[in-house]
Amino acid sequence: MKVEEEGISLRGTVLDPLIEKKEIKLREIILNQTISQIKACNEINNSKYSIFTFLPFVLFYQFQHFFNLYFLGLTITQFIPALKVGFIINYVGPLSIVVCLSMCKEAYDDILRHSRDRQINNQLYQILTIEGLMNKKSGNLQVGQIVQVNKDERIPADLLILRTDDKDGNAFIRTDQLDGETDWKLRKSVKLTQNMDDNLLTSVSGLIQFEEPHQNINSFKGLVQINEMDGKQLRESTSLENVVWANSVLAVGQIYGIVIYNGNEAKMMMNQKRAQTKKGIFDVEVDKLSKLSFFIMIVLAVIITLFSSPPRDFKYVLQMYMRYLILVSNIIPISMRVNLEFAKIVYSIRINRDTKIEGTITRNSNIPESLGRISYLLSDKTGTLTQNEMIFKRFSLENEKYTIEQEDMSKIKQILYDQFKNPNKKSGKMRDFFTCLSVCHHVTPVDDEYGNRTYQAQSPDEIALIKFAAQQGFYISSRDDKEIIIHIEQKELKIMERYQILNSFPFSSENKRMGIILKNNQNQIHFYVKGADVVLKQLLPEQYQSYIDEETENLARVGLRTLVLAHKKLTQKEYEEWNEEYIKAAQLIENREQKMQKLIEQLEKQLDFIGITGVEDKLQDDVSHTIENLKNAGINVWMLTGDKMETAICIAILSGLKHATQNFIIMKDVIDEIQMSLILQNLEANSNNVLVIDGTSLQEALHGFEQQFMKAAMNCPSVICCRCSPTQKAIVTELLKKYSGLVVAAVGDGGNDVGMIQSSDVGIGVEGKEGKQAALASDFSILKFNSLNLLLLWHGRLSYKRSSLLSQFILHRGLLIATVQTIFMFLFYFLSISLFSGFLMFGYSTIFTMFPVFCIIYDEDVKQEIALRFPPLYKSIQQGRLLNTKTFLIWIWKAVFQGFIIMICSILLIKQAFLRLETTVFTCLIFTQYAMTLTELESLHIYMILSNLLSVLIYLMTLLLFPEQLLVQDTIDVPFFGWVILILLMSWVPLYILRRILKSVDPSDYEKLMDQVQRETINTN
Repeated sequence: MKVEEEGISLRGTVLDPLIEKKEIKLREIILNQTISQIKACNEINNSKYSIFTFLPFVLFYQFQHFFNLYFLGLTITQFIPALKVGFIINYVGPLSIVVCLSMCKEAYDDILRHSRDRQINNQLYQILTIEGLMNKKSGNLQVGQIVQVNKDERIPADLLILRTDDKDGNAFIRTDQLDGETDWKLRKSVKLTQNMDDNLLTSVSGLIQFEEPHQNINSFKGLVQINEMDGKQLRESTSLENVVWANSVLAVGQIYGIVIYNGNEAKMMMNQKRAQTKKGIFDVEVDKLSKLSFFIMIVLAVIITLFSSPPRDFKYVLQMYMRYLILVSNIIPISMRVNLEFAKIVYSIRINRDTKIEGTITRNSNIPESLGRISYLLSDKTGTLTQNEMIFKRFSLENEKYTIEQEDMSKIKQILYDQFKNPNKKSGKMRDFFTCLSVCHHVTPVDDEYGNRTYQAQSPDEIALIKFAAQQGFYISSRDDKEIIIHIEQKELKIMERYQILNSFPFSSENKRMGIILKNNQNQIHFYVKGADVVLKQLLPEQYQSYIDEETENLARVGLRTLVLAHKKLTQKEYEEWNEEYIKAAQLIENREQKMQKLIEQLEKQLDFIGITGVEDKLQDDVSHTIENLKNAGINVWMLTGDKMETAICIAILSGLKHATQNFIIMKDVIDEIQMSLILQNLEANSNNVLVIDGTSLQEALHGFEQQFMKAAMNCPSVICCRCSPTQKAIVTELLKKYSGLVVAAVGDGGNDVGMIQSSDVGIGVEGKEGKQAALASDFSILKFNSLNLLLLWHGRLSYKRSSLLSQFILHRGLLIATVQTIFMFLFYFLSISLFSGFLMFGYSTIFTMFPVFCIIYDEDVKQEIALRFPPLYKSIQQGRLLNTKTFLIWIWKAVFQGFIIMICSILLIKQAFLRLETTVFTCLIFTQYAMTLTELESLHIYMILSNLLSVLIYLMTLLLFPEQLLVQDTIDVPFFGWVILILLMSWVPLYILRRILKSVDPSDYEKLMDQVQRETINTN
């Protein structure tokens, strides 16, 4: 639409940046009129399929996997008469089972999604109409309708707040389901509509204009225009503070809001992204072995073709090659992916149900095995290693230091009493200090339904400061947008101070400070500021800078977080002149923020120093023990934090990141290339030092010395990156993956850790004080850092170890039957037919062997307490020695040896018909699988024993009940099983004996470690 045509000029308003030349891309709602051009449906639809799209879409996704497509191709060949080598069921059956199981899983997941969507869409809300309040389902809400939302109700669509039940138009919301932050957020109603009653809201004439929907949840621009009866137009710009996004929750009170975006245009839906698909290192290794198997299959088919007959025409040779290729296709077992997928699900369930790490959730069930291969762990500090529960510990005034010890507390109370008793004293630093703590913040006191006073703030530091001030008699009675009321109690003195809020400048990560301008009871105007020492010291007289540096470093050395407090008194004239310019800047559109910031900086000149606070963030329970275990397990732990260097160094010492025998190499504000090069050379020469680097130096190192820096850092036992931005955290993670080639995990608890978590191979989120954003973005979420002990050293190690053995057992199963088939073809004149009947082939990898093989996922080589007591057990499998080309070749050798013995012995010992040979060989294959599962495992658990007995029973019952279908009539007798047992012993016993000999003569590192563990365990007991 054109602005001029609508008769509304938006030039010079908040919407000016949205106007492109004469065209403007805006949405508009004409109040109390039907708007047809805007989407009406508010239905949430998170499902992937409908009844009609389910089958084609699922089949399409399934056959995007190479091996599914490969087996589909094999199945199709069996419908071509020239390539048919056996019963079609041999190929259709297993593929159908794999696809059907995957379809069932997809169907189950999508049914749950449909159910959740239906529950949300059917939730009832009340809309305000000219007839009054009417019920309406959430899914039917339309843009332009006014919705009533009550306490603890979910916001059903994106709303512009027209009215609240608070006299000042305030409303508090929780956005933990939107951005993961648990703190309440303040929102405000449109001032023009706050005082309107229901009748006026449903009859007023006006227009709401706002920007097109976009993904940014931290931005909104709009304009409200109200047309009065006399023709006058009232306008008010709207911003983020006037809107609430769908899926937020109203924390207190009641609001009326008009729907501006709904359905797929709501912020929640626009920000919904498909979870990043991570492929674990285990899956990569299995893919490599599967591709190697595919190569072996192709080569084997070529060899058989060359030996089969003299070369004829190309068509015949190609036909025979395809037949032989199909006959040995069992080398790649179709059941591999299904077995491994179910194993991952079992691992995830066991992690979620482990009561010792209660609250741990597997959010990505594709990579539990990667937990057993981690070589680097990158950790945030605040809320991850520490509790993020701030406790006020110390503060410093000019040349005076105080702690929370009883002696100092008594002294503080006496000084405060004297200063309030004699307010004309020149020195009022203590009073100024606590006044600053009480008023310079964005804390909102809230009374719950039981009358208990709580505080809402976006930072736990602020709550710690407020609580400490309250302990000294400075109580926040109330706070709103207009004033702060403080009650002060000093012995018999009872004082109420009322402060009018003139201006407030919130904290930002860019400015690293906040400020507030207040007018007190005496009409005096004060400007209070608090912030990071690196920023505030630049705003104070030079005489204080060295003191601030020294004192903040002293506090940081004992692990305290520091803030600097400052103050300035303004005359009425000074303030009015400054505020006039500030209002002008606030009304600008172009460069508004920059000009406002310049005026604030102008006001910050000539500040007076008040004091420095020291707040403790204690380490979480068992952090040092957990880090020690992880380091002993071969995991290199790095700390990436936005905190100051001294605090980070202190936490590194307390947590055990630095050993007593190690030294720090510190890189602070290194921007010179020569200096950087010399430090990196020193770092490479002294690899037993812990590197500490700040954000400035890190930026320089990654800019010109990326490879050299990363190689030097990887040689260090630990690295501490401080004053580190979220972007730098993610970059370090990516580079560490790139240069190490190893599995990198990241653990954090805040929104600033999301980039690092998503960039890592294994992302671990901690549900903490900073909300759930990191946990929601992670692959695994935990409640405490010490949960990593069990998660990695027990669950991770076992998941990888079990899946490695499971995958190789499945490959061995396919290689074994392919070996028998190959020997059969060589001995029987290269017949291109299957040795086994269709039902036998179908049952080989399913009902006859799947239970014992799958029970491998319950194998345990050590008890849980032993795995935690001996972290080097983790290191023994960390390098992937349980699943590689070497182990694969060993299993190939086992399969070839056993297949050769079974086939040759069956021919030599059984002088019966061909049909008896088939039954004998197949029975030997089945029982060989049972024997291998019993002897290759580390422990003989009840599941394995029962599964073997059940499988034997199923096979024998099948032979007895279906002798004709299996072609075994008149062959099942005592001598038959005698021959089977003899052949079984000949194929299995030599491997068992050889394994024992090799373990005694030349044990692997893992076997040596296991022997040591067993000896120490026996000695301990």
